[in-house]
Amino acid sequence: MNTSAPSGRSILPRVRARSEVREPNAATALLTPRGAVAVSTWFGLVAGLAELGLAFGLKPLFDPSPGLFRMNRFILWTMPTVNLVLFLILGMVAAAILCFKPQTRARWALVPLCMLAVLTLLLSFRKLHDVACLVLACGLGYRLAIRLEPRVGSLLRLVRRSLIPLAAVATGMVGLSLGGEIFRESSAAKRLPSLPAAAPKPPNVLLIVLDTVRADRMSLYGYERDTTPSLARLAGRGVTFGQARSTAPWTLPSHASMMTGRWRHELSAGMNRPLDNADPTLAEYLAGHGYDTAGFVANTTYAGAETGLDRGFARYEDHTVSFKDVLWTTVVGRRILCPLFAPQDRRSDGHPCDHLRKNAGHIRRDLLAWVDREGGDDRPFFAFLNLFDAHNPYLPPHEFNAPFGAEPESEHDLKLFERWFILDKSTLTPRDVQLVSDAYDDCLAYLDSQVDGILGDLALRDKLDDTLVIVTADHGEHFGEHGLYGHASSLYDQELRVPLLVLLPKSAHAGRTVADPVSLRDLPATVVDVLGLGADSPFPGRSLARCWSGADGSPTAPDSVLSSVDAPVETAPNQGRSPVFRGPMKAVASGRRVYIRNGDGREELFDVAADPDQTHDLADLDESKPHLDHLRAELIRLLR
Repeated sequence: MNTSAPSGRSILPRVRARSEVREPNAATALLTPRGAVAVSTWFGLVAGLAELGLAFGLKPLFDPSPGLFRMNRFILWTMPTVNLVLFLILGMVAAAILCFKPQTRARWALVPLCMLAVLTLLLSFRKLHDVACLVLACGLGYRLAIRLEPRVGSLLRLVRRSLIPLAAVATGMVGLSLGGEIFRESSAAKRLPSLPAAAPKPPNVLLIVLDTVRADRMSLYGYERDTTPSLARLAGRGVTFGQARSTAPWTLPSHASMMTGRWRHELSAGMNRPLDNADPTLAEYLAGHGYDTAGFVANTTYAGAETGLDRGFARYEDHTVSFKDVLWTTVVGRRILCPLFAPQDRRSDGHPCDHLRKNAGHIRRDLLAWVDREGGDDRPFFAFLNLFDAHNPYLPPHEFNAPFGAEPESEHDLKLFERWFILDKSTLTPRDVQLVSDAYDDCLAYLDSQVDGILGDLALRDKLDDTLVIVTADHGEHFGEHGLYGHASSLYDQELRVPLLVLLPKSAHAGRTVADPVSLRDLPATVVDVLGLGADSPFPGRSLARCWSGADGSPTAPDSVLSSVDAPVETAPNQGRSPVFRGPMKAVASGRRVYIRNGDGREELFDVAADPDQTHDLADLDESKPHLDHLRAELIRLLR
């Protein structure tokens, strides 16, 4: 066989021809504009589903709670959708370039897609710095694009085979989330006409919970600063309780008690567990008696729908779904795009991690929109508001003219507010503590103005006079008393004594005050009693109507009040110095005395009438023995 080259022809061109098939430019011909869009769609679906999987898969590493997800509950549709949009934008740009320059190398269409995909995965790991993620994404994304470039044909075949199944999975996720919300609202709308008719002209009910508000920082209760002038004025139209006490020093169990009438130890709601279905809620009971029900919540972490507090509400608004909020649910949006293109106004909105935080003005607008929308219905309403403005980082909206605190003057001041909860308070200066404490008073003033506005808006709609209004708080806050800061750390009055103002329909029993301790767990029994629905009430506790039924407005038989806390929060505000770190705590208030049993067995006794700051422990005094014996017995009785 003659293996020599034919005369006049060289073997080199043939070799080059074969080599050209393997060159990247040859692959470019396979990546048409339509192909670029298809590939970007595929990348977007894969990246969105991968980020969603990582969000669930990595949860145990940064949030060990098995029962509460503590993220925006709409991520089932926001993560796939936002990723798909971002990748499609890149794909459309690549398609436009390929339309005008068909010979553009495929790598320049693949590089941005690969970089964005790698960046999404890297940013899902919270411990990696943003800059490190960007550098790694550029390098790894480029190398991946180089590897994929000569295999564009294989990539397109993979896209054709898997695009429809991926789209079906993503569509299922979107449908599961959005469809569930739509079904819930439509079911509530369909169910409302079928509910039993309410009694003739029944009162509405408005429950306003001021998250993290302690009573002794309100001028309503004699605080030297005029932090709550509107509430002090409104007290002349209602009944003011001077010793209202929460069942727990943090949000979820306290709210759960207000909704069910149960003590903390009787409920499933805990640090990592939602409220179960064991006990009926006030919203369920009122809905069953013809009430339209709605909740508007700013504390999405411990009062959102996933906590179980939404049970019985026909409408429950917690997480928002604005463009910025939806973008923020993805790691690229949260860590790169929003800070880059829409920098957080840290002074007005607080900590960047609180991007979804709704101020009281937002809640007010949502409530009034719902009232106006449902106002044509003859049914009464039960509305529950959770206002979160007094919770750290204690920064009222920028447009509010703060009367007590100074504006943050430096980056140090801003970081002080943003990281307040986790800062080691032993390292702070007196000026730091005063700055934050003053800001807290500003937040109270802002809340006071908004509560006054809410009631004023209802009055303009001729709805206030026929509404039972309850203004209270779920717990208080420490600012150095007992060497403590924050909440969920102890059972001192700074965390347990909260405001309670009840405005009865037609301003009945206006101007009365009640000095004896009462528990917030009595609120459901009180509401159904005032509404005349107490005959078949499922709620334990006693109606607070007993406190204004006597001639002098005093309860004829004061109750002992129980409060408890089981465990410290995961991110401790006092670096392990909180009393709760010694074990579960219980407290009983009876008359003028408060008894605290610590987890290590140590007992404390205070006369809060003579010593409201609880600075003098009376437990070791001989004359305190009868009081200790009585309160120990009361604790055993209440726990049983």
